[in-house]
Amino acid sequence: MGVTWKTVSRSSLGWRTGISSVDQALLSAMGFLISILLIRTVSKEEYGYYSIAVPVSLLLVSLQNGIVNAPLTVLLASKKGAERREYVSSLCFGQFLVVLPAVGAGLIAFAIFRIPGLGATVNAIAAALCASAGSLLYREFLRSYLFAEEDSLAVLRMDALYVVLSVCGLSILYLYSGIRIDTVFLLLGASALLASLPFGRGRGWSFPPRSVSKSYRENWKFGKWALLGVCVTHAQSYSCLYLLGILSGSVAVADMSAARLLLMPVMLIQVGWGRIAIPHGSRLRECGQNRLFFMQQVRTSILVLLCITLYVILLMLFSDLLRVFLFSDKYADSLRYVLAWGVICAMGFLAVNAGYGLQVMMKFDVITKWSFMVMLVTVGASYFFIRAYGIAGGFAAMILGETLAAIVLWYCFAMSVFPGGRDAEPKKTEDDSTMKLAEKNAVVRLDD
Repeated sequence: MGVTWKTVSRSSLGWRTGISSVDQALLSAMGFLISILLIRTVSKEEYGYYSIAVPVSLLLVSLQNGIVNAPLTVLLASKKGAERREYVSSLCFGQFLVVLPAVGAGLIAFAIFRIPGLGATVNAIAAALCASAGSLLYREFLRSYLFAEEDSLAVLRMDALYVVLSVCGLSILYLYSGIRIDTVFLLLGASALLASLPFGRGRGWSFPPRSVSKSYRENWKFGKWALLGVCVTHAQSYSCLYLLGILSGSVAVADMSAARLLLMPVMLIQVGWGRIAIPHGSRLRECGQNRLFFMQQVRTSILVLLCITLYVILLMLFSDLLRVFLFSDKYADSLRYVLAWGVICAMGFLAVNAGYGLQVMMKFDVITKWSFMVMLVTVGASYFFIRAYGIAGGFAAMILGETLAAIVLWYCFAMSVFPGGRDAEPKKTEDDSTMKLAEKNAVVRLDD
């Protein structure tokens, strides 16, 4: 019997982790390149707008994850043959029944009528984001579907094509017409569509499918928790940037965000690790090895914290070179925020890794409730600290929020694993096993 690459990718935790890491590295490198090009070509005010527009696009993806992608990832395994194809095509077609009218309304509002008070630049960026939203969401849907099929190599090939198309387009813009933020979003949308087409064709999906409402009713039973979760997580993660833009202006957002670019590889580690840790932990849970999984999460957290520490030290040692070769003189003071972003990344990974553990233990309601409380603290602290101390206050609020989240979620994770804890592992019954399987990925801390 021969062993194919696909067999290895489905059976080896190390292989799948490696594929996911390479995939995230490609996307991180492209995001870093775009940001550096913008830093060196556009004004600080415009880069501040970009730093706000990116979280908005991530919010759209997070909403899609809560309603469509997370349920798809869990429920697909229970479906076979024609039912499987009908289910996937229903979700794909159904999301466009909402996305396309919303995109059309946004284009009319921002591109044609232009909302008063936003300015020509902001309206152009918003219109470009609307125009590219459909393509970006389709690519994210395919990524989730292919990960659910355990075809991580296909995800890597699709993302590699997306990166190549985007970089080629950026090079042409940079050399011949110059780079603007609105054209960047349009380019990313076009690249996402072109990269997705080869991987979405030939799947046997029917359009329009007959079971759109049925599939979404099935998803909504637990997707509502994920939807609430992503809203809470987004508010906690990005409220500081939004409030800083409102209270201090887009220039302050640009100063705060520039140093964050250097930590992007670390921030994306948690996304790639989550795609591996959750299914791996679920298998260990089914084998009664929850303690082993807990210790693996502890060891992973320690290893990542050490890597973040060394990485931040290197960034600080070579800050002068980074200032010369990556940042323009406009952002000379931004590198002083590297240490603060390092602390935020470290606490953020601790929190999200505990969230993955609770996800495996099917404690999604615990994550939602506690994360909502932490979000309220973070938003409140951001408002008062930014008003009093500006950017420094924003960093203090973010560190406070991530630290609280890490402490609370690790405590709940430990209580759900070890006997005698408040959240001792629940006993499963035959009647609710299917719903428990479905709920294991419907969690709050969805970052993608």
